[in-house]
Amino acid sequence: MGRLTREERRRVFLAQEKARRAMQRSMACPQSTPEEPRVQRWGLLWFFRAAMIATLLAAGWSAYRAVEFHAPESIVETLLPRR
Repeated sequence: MGRLTREERRRVFLAQEKARRAMQRSMACPQSTPEEPRVQRWGLLWFFRAAMIATLLAAGWSAYRAVEFHAPESIVETLLPRR
């Protein structure tokens, strides 16, 4: 029941060939976008990453100051209950 006839196999093969040729044609065409915007995008991406890092560092510093984190000096101090 799941077997294809010779004609159906031929149609599937031709459809795949047509799609393959169309893909190769689209890959062979030169890019229509100029190189200048790519450089600008890279610069914007670098700026965005730097801004995010600065924001995260500032938020961490602010949270550290607000919460007043006190690290335990030893493992025993960590395991003992607080009074």
